[in-house]
Amino acid sequence: MIAIAVLLYAASPALAASPAEIARGKYIFGATGGCGCHTEPKGAANAGGRKYDGPFGTVYSTNITPDNKAGIGGWTDEQIITAIRLGRRPNGERILPVHPFTSFNGMAEEDLGALVAFLRTVQPVNRPNTPKKIAVPMFESVFLPAWLMAFAATETPPPAAPAAGVARGEYLVRAVGHCGECHTPRSAMTMAVDNSRFLAGNPKKTGPEGQATPNITPDQTTGLGDWTEEQIATYLGTGKRPDGDVAGGLMEEGIQGTLAGFKDMTKADLQAIARYLKSIPAVTNKIE
Repeated sequence: MIAIAVLLYAASPALAASPAEIARGKYIFGATGGCGCHTEPKGAANAGGRKYDGPFGTVYSTNITPDNKAGIGGWTDEQIITAIRLGRRPNGERILPVHPFTSFNGMAEEDLGALVAFLRTVQPVNRPNTPKKIAVPMFESVFLPAWLMAFAATETPPPAAPAAGVARGEYLVRAVGHCGECHTPRSAMTMAVDNSRFLAGNPKKTGPEGQATPNITPDQTTGLGDWTEEQIATYLGTGKRPDGDVAGGLMEEGIQGTLAGFKDMTKADLQAIARYLKSIPAVTNKIE
């Protein structure tokens, strides 16, 4: 009888996620900026194919829809979480750090589980992944592991996602929103992130996709010094700057998102982010 019960249990379908968990996952999806890297402009959401050029070659974002052949439909929840957090595919292949797994590693377990539940509800798209074109010999077998060991700082996940206050803002900025990936200065030689100047901006040379990213530390002359917490929260939710200008480029994409974006975050979370940004050390770094 026990053996029969075990077999029946093993054969039963996985428990479906609750509507509340899926809604939470969609919220986290939006708080990442809508995982926009996995969607081509005007393309199907999460179907991949977006091109990224680097000194090592060219890569294309992958299909993360629940399609069984082209996407992640055949992956287990744990395999998807491992890819998000550790940058490893089910076959052990390393995912290049264009995917910000070193930041996502800091996401709480319950948020990752909810995110996976939401990803499984997205429309499947049978769009085959585009093979990457690596131009540097032994890049993945030698240089990338060495770079990760030498330069890749990894966020630490909390026991549970902070619920409010500065701690909540820090969690959303450092892990979920992975803001440091674009806004923290990188070395022009190694492209390593300089966390001693956390969120102090990048010029076009080291910025994402050749775009400059502003200094968002509280520095009075080169950062967000004059912005109030309310102005920062409004900008994150609407793209409207205090001077009347509006967000553009990758920041606009993150605010609008795909199936959700920063614009869909609660006012309390946007204010928590603003409060955290006003609390970090000011760094003078003028971005032209």
